[in-house]
Amino acid sequence: MLAYPWGAGLVIDLGVRKLAVDTPKPVPGAFHIVTHAHADHIGAARKALSLVTPETHEMLKVLGSYQTETLSYGATRTVAGAEISFLSAGHIPGSAQILIDAERRIIVTGDWKLESDVLQPGAELPEDVDILFLETTFGAPQYQFPPRREVYPELLRWVRANLGVGNHVVLFGYAVGKSQELTALLNSAGIVPVVPERTHRVNALFGLKDVLIGSEGWREFVSQPRVFILPPNYGDLLPALEVELRRRIVAKSCSGWARNGFRLSSHADFWQTIEYVANVEPKLIITYGGNALQMAAVLKRQGFNAQPLSLLRSSWF
Repeated sequence: MLAYPWGAGLVIDLGVRKLAVDTPKPVPGAFHIVTHAHADHIGAARKALSLVTPETHEMLKVLGSYQTETLSYGATRTVAGAEISFLSAGHIPGSAQILIDAERRIIVTGDWKLESDVLQPGAELPEDVDILFLETTFGAPQYQFPPRREVYPELLRWVRANLGVGNHVVLFGYAVGKSQELTALLNSAGIVPVVPERTHRVNALFGLKDVLIGSEGWREFVSQPRVFILPPNYGDLLPALEVELRRRIVAKSCSGWARNGFRLSSHADFWQTIEYVANVEPKLIITYGGNALQMAAVLKRQGFNAQPLSLLRSSWF
């Protein structure tokens, strides 16, 4: 078996067939799998038929033209003698870990997190794992996120305080994934946010309540202090929006990368990664993504057989 990185994803060569996971473009002769609907993971699906969860399929229909076939959690698909199935990943709605049951039992986590959020439970813990391909975006000790049970109330207090003094509030979050979590959180508190079209269309898939910018009556709606959920690239538009709406705007980012915002990450942090590995107890761990080298070194010190994917480029295992 051979594995090597390919963009944000990887390729696993089973000998009789290659599996291309989250690759930015099609891999010749490979069977393609997309773990979730974020832009840096779906490139191959523009031209190559890709296996996805039903939720990811629906989101990709909103995002553009993609070639997909669906596999529900717990169902199986046979590819070159290997049984493929999906486990929940907890990253965003529809995200999946890939279980490959061949001569050895292999898990590819994709992007994942253990912590549950307002929309979904955390990642499912697989059993009897021989080889674990472990995504490690925040797999370094400096990345330790506060729990959502603390962040959610803090965020809502800040929102209500600013609405109470007459400000519009902007929460920055990606249109796919984070914006749905924020909308669901606000809805649970009786708040209906104002959102752009892509966010609105994805929200609708999950029955979330919002007001679409530009829709009938939206101007009257924003004559009062409101909450906007906007993608991060809208940041430069805030001064013009403030003038247009004639009301002060306060804004914060909602991300694992946020420094002065709310640290709501859709990825596992350092300690979640350690906990996941301790529970799964794989025989071999192959780290990939950001901080792969550092996390592999940490896991080795804890007694696990771990190495980064980048060092396996020309190696069979």
